[in-house]
Amino acid sequence: MSDLIWRDALEQAEAIRSGAVSAAELLDAYLDRIEALDGRLRAFVTVDRAGARAAAAAVDARRRAEPAALEPFAGVPMSIKDTDDVAGLPTTESCAVLADRIAEADAPIVGRIRRSDAIILGKSNVPEFCTSITNSRLNGVCRNPWDASRTAGGSSGGAAAALAAGLCGISHGTDGAGSVRTPASWCGLVGLKPSRGLVSFGPEVDHPSYSTSGPGILARSVRDTAAMLDVFAPAGPWTPARPHAFLAEIERPPQRLRIGLCASFPVGEVEPEVAAAVQLAGRLGEDLGHAVAPAEPAWGTMLSAAMLPMAAPHMAKHVSLAQIDQLEPRNQESLRGELALTVVEHYRRIEATRAARREFLRLWEDIDVLITPVAGIVAPPVEWAPWDQDTPAHRRRFGDFANFAIAFNLSGQPAITLPLAWTAAGLPIGVQLVGRPLEEALLLKLAAQFQAASPWLDRMAAVSARLPA
Repeated sequence: MSDLIWRDALEQAEAIRSGAVSAAELLDAYLDRIEALDGRLRAFVTVDRAGARAAAAAVDARRRAEPAALEPFAGVPMSIKDTDDVAGLPTTESCAVLADRIAEADAPIVGRIRRSDAIILGKSNVPEFCTSITNSRLNGVCRNPWDASRTAGGSSGGAAAALAAGLCGISHGTDGAGSVRTPASWCGLVGLKPSRGLVSFGPEVDHPSYSTSGPGILARSVRDTAAMLDVFAPAGPWTPARPHAFLAEIERPPQRLRIGLCASFPVGEVEPEVAAAVQLAGRLGEDLGHAVAPAEPAWGTMLSAAMLPMAAPHMAKHVSLAQIDQLEPRNQESLRGELALTVVEHYRRIEATRAARREFLRLWEDIDVLITPVAGIVAPPVEWAPWDQDTPAHRRRFGDFANFAIAFNLSGQPAITLPLAWTAAGLPIGVQLVGRPLEEALLLKLAAQFQAASPWLDRMAAVSARLPA
């Protein structure tokens, strides 16, 4: 069991399906680790032991009756980010105003995850309304398993910390400005942000207007990522057509690709080891037979849109001006801005972002995939962006941060980070691969090639020696 918890989710599910281990046994191993480690890491804000045990017992009963009928993630414990509703559990978004809010029903993505036979273990930690790294007045500081003095990132920091520490087998996240890819990079995981619109629930449920945030996946392997994307985005009337399932796609290598490399950014620091990781990925691409050359996106064009609202007002849906003092300092000004924004102003900003996107995407007429860092730095200390940071300090911190991820939220492109490199001190460095909109299959094919050529699964258990006592 001590080895199985570090295998990827599909291997864990196969062990359950074959009868080598029961879903209840695997769940108990993860619950024991949560009990031992999460008091320090604070990856979870809610653990649903009773619900998870009931789900595991149901999987075991079905395995005994008809193992072939089990779905791909049967019995694998999975975390859900504390932004999406799980029936009967709190959805706090780490905001004191929402501390007592209990979900009446599952969010659509949670319903799809349940149908994959994954075991919903609990809710993972987030910053208040996902606007910083993962620490909050309500739910505390989330720490990086590779070095507990450092942050796991944000806003899916709890999801990344849980998976990296061996507290679950795969994690759900959301990504609005790198919120899956940055924690994945800093915690040594695979992190996928799909194209805008790929994961759809129909016109009655989807986001009410243009959005840069959507569901994402944190996993140990590319194949887990592809299989979970099949769960998130099943073929259907509200999902863009694709010729094959994503998991099946990665079994076929891509044709020779034109790969662009870029390790420079208009603002902030790019540490030498981070830049070197991009060059390493470039050499790996050449060894795989692809054409690799420097490339420079129109960062300024796309990043100018980052000054606009990242999505339709969200805090204003939950918090009134009368409750503003219950928000953390940086979010108080944001709430005032959301409440003051008119429909016309919002629409004009959306159109400005769409125009910037059209210019930005021209680079992909000359390349198939772009490789960049995810962030210019490795995981910083937890004090890097405290929850009680005021608005000017928060803007200075993130205004001088080389965030290579955010542009692709605005452009709506698929992007995946891979744990291809490590610092001399043993900290993970993620490398980001970016494709054209709705070309997830191509991106996953290349990512699978990279994993086969430079495997990382056996390195993940090394975090055990670094976990806090």
